[in-house]
Amino acid sequence: MVPPVEVKQRGKPRGMRRDRDCHSCKLRNIKCDLNRPSCSQCLEAKISCGGYPQRVIWAADRLARDTQAAPSTASASGSGSASASASSSNNSSKVQKRQRRESRSKLPDNKNTLSPEQDVTKTPTSDAATAKSESPVLELRRLPVTDQNSFITSLVAFCQHIISSDGSVGDHGHYLSAEAVRLISRLHDLMKARIEGRSTVPLAGGEGWDSIDTARHRLAALVGLNEALEAANPFAFLGIAAFAVLEVCDSPFGEWQRHLHGAKSLLDFHCPDPPALEKLSHTVTGLTEIVARLVWWDTLGAIARGSKGLIFDDWHRQTLDQRLFQVVGCSADTLDLFSRVAKGEGASNTLSCCVMAMEQLAKIDADESAWSLSANVNRCASAIAMLTQLEGTTDRHVQRALDSAVERTCQLIARMTPSSIYYIHVAVSAYLAGMHATTLHQCEILRAYWHHCNHAGVQRYPDGLAKCEERWRARGLTGSTE
Repeated sequence: MVPPVEVKQRGKPRGMRRDRDCHSCKLRNIKCDLNRPSCSQCLEAKISCGGYPQRVIWAADRLARDTQAAPSTASASGSGSASASASSSNNSSKVQKRQRRESRSKLPDNKNTLSPEQDVTKTPTSDAATAKSESPVLELRRLPVTDQNSFITSLVAFCQHIISSDGSVGDHGHYLSAEAVRLISRLHDLMKARIEGRSTVPLAGGEGWDSIDTARHRLAALVGLNEALEAANPFAFLGIAAFAVLEVCDSPFGEWQRHLHGAKSLLDFHCPDPPALEKLSHTVTGLTEIVARLVWWDTLGAIARGSKGLIFDDWHRQTLDQRLFQVVGCSADTLDLFSRVAKGEGASNTLSCCVMAMEQLAKIDADESAWSLSANVNRCASAIAMLTQLEGTTDRHVQRALDSAVERTCQLIARMTPSSIYYIHVAVSAYLAGMHATTLHQCEILRAYWHHCNHAGVQRYPDGLAKCEERWRARGLTGSTE
């Protein structure tokens, strides 16, 4: 007798719901089996699983609902009643603790009863001086030239501004609670330790590690961020942005979406539209710049991964103003093309793709200034990203245009100096060129870029070069130009 064959169940039983499907299955309009971290449909199709929508329940709201339900729960009998009563009592105590903490933060004359390590800023005299002595201001002038344009320095400046403002309610409203103050202080310490520790402890090959001091500050900042998120405090944006920039520096290249989902959920909670974001930006220092940088990483991360679909909405891109474009070395129309590619627009129209790519290449000028070189590199990269959507086509003109864009990107990167403040911001452009390099000379130029990028102060992009090298080996580009 033939034994029955055991059939392994794939995913969870499904009904007609589609709101939990991964982003890739939604775009392809197919049924998702909800397997994690990647569903079987995406694995079989050999495409990147776009991740799953996140349902966020704020702890403060959940505790409030549990507290309201406590009287009916406490009236139950038997062992079930005892268990429910203990649960409701625990939830009630949590709510009471939170209410006491919030009431202390609103006491007149800032007479909060915080422990010494929590007391960051209270009065402009002795308490403020104590806070500054415990969290000394980071001297940004001591940073390497390339790091003075890093978003880490902006976050440090935001934290220092809030610390030096003495917790004024007029500046920050009721959101600057005890947990927000603790978070800001811990973030400042983390950024300071990160910059000073990683820039002085390089390893062979350009790698680096977090010092014990940095690891301790990272853990403290995570605890502070969790407290702020439990209360849905908008100052948590500072914490999310801090860990997002560390993710960009340290995580697999292009996989920068983890903290972006959390930021989007918090943003939806407080700012459903542009006027609400504008109003909140007067309270939360640096909010508009933080959202703009997160939108930038959302777009560039999708380009690097080759995935379709963006986390942030179209109206969030209104925060991308001329200040950001000047900082990252990219023009507004180029980023718009990156966004179109990330959303999958134009992929079905060969002529439209070629026209948009050629328009970017036609705007390349002969200006050798640092910003213009960076902008030109990004223009070439946007053309590569647009033409890559047509890979597999038999049109030789498309492939010729793609090869030309890659060659031009390499030439421009070779003319950039590693000391340029825009050098670290063309990593995605270098990555796209590397994924489509066709000559040994191009490989050498891009290999030099990654080498210089990982030796410029704070270490970045640990596997950007490794992914390019893997593609070059597959294409037989492993020889030497000499």
